[in-house]
Amino acid sequence: MDAIIFGGGVAKGAFSAGAISVLASAGLRVRRVVGTSSGALNAAFYARAIRSGTEDAAGEELARIWLEEATLAKGFNVSAKGLLDLEGISTSDKVLGLLRRHVRPSTGRVPVDVRLVTTNSAGESGPLEPGRRGTTFEHVLRYGGSALDDEEGLEALFEGVAASAAFPLAFLPFPLHVGGRSVPCLDGGLTNNTPIKYAIENTPDIDRVFVIVPYPALLDSAPELRGFALVEHLVEVLVQERLYRDLREAYAVNATLARLEVEVPDRSVRAAVLRTLGWSERRRLQIVEIRPSVPLEGGPFDGFLSRRLREEYVARGQEVARAWLRDRRRPADRSPSPTASVGGAL
Repeated sequence: MDAIIFGGGVAKGAFSAGAISVLASAGLRVRRVVGTSSGALNAAFYARAIRSGTEDAAGEELARIWLEEATLAKGFNVSAKGLLDLEGISTSDKVLGLLRRHVRPSTGRVPVDVRLVTTNSAGESGPLEPGRRGTTFEHVLRYGGSALDDEEGLEALFEGVAASAAFPLAFLPFPLHVGGRSVPCLDGGLTNNTPIKYAIENTPDIDRVFVIVPYPALLDSAPELRGFALVEHLVEVLVQERLYRDLREAYAVNATLARLEVEVPDRSVRAAVLRTLGWSERRRLQIVEIRPSVPLEGGPFDGFLSRRLREEYVARGQEVARAWLRDRRRPADRSPSPTASVGGAL
């Protein structure tokens, strides 16, 4: 079974829409959809399509929504109070309106669930070690498939999307009820842009995870570090550093488990070793990275001002997804396509 992670990227979320417009017809068996930041919007839309059994056509519709509606006028609602209080430029009202228009109650009951990550700016208690807790700002929202079946469940999901996509200063913090209190939440990319562990938690049947992000694996040039470009780059540093660490850990776990199978062939002994390490639920995963080979043009917000850029983002997502499909069909002794940024099983 498969899981899909839609990483953030603000307007560059159109890249993920382009990618899923190709992957949706590739015969994936998606059991879980995970989203962060602008990827949360993609996750909500695609999960509903899976639930209804209409995912083959959903990718193209999602790409169309990004092209037609991902603009400043249709996505941002300027808040005078937010500006005066220095909390943010826009409310999330238009984001919620877009979701209500395009994500309707599902017409089927295909098993799927959703995980969204947001940043709880007030902080919450999390375990550090037995008997000791500390403050974490990462908050995970979990929705079963039934949340996609009626308007009440969808409204709760939409609020989670708005909280996950509340980019600091661009949007006002979005209030959610957490632990019996209302807390202001911000963009989930600040704490975890590609939460691989949430893609597989409590689902032992998932053995392949697609990580769709609009950032290349390797940057070879320094950006301009002044003015607004500096602010944009700092945000991307936060997002990409967590992505790098999550992927590095996932590949390291794969390699360790593979060595353990060789060095400890007895299953019962190996299981005891894994229990001792606290790794009983860890397993080897195929990680498929769908990401551009070079940086996408423009900053995180530039696509809201340019349809040409949005079209470019969608096209690049489609290109990389098609490259993965081509590579999957190649004989094992042939090299992968240089245009595909893909990680295979370890």
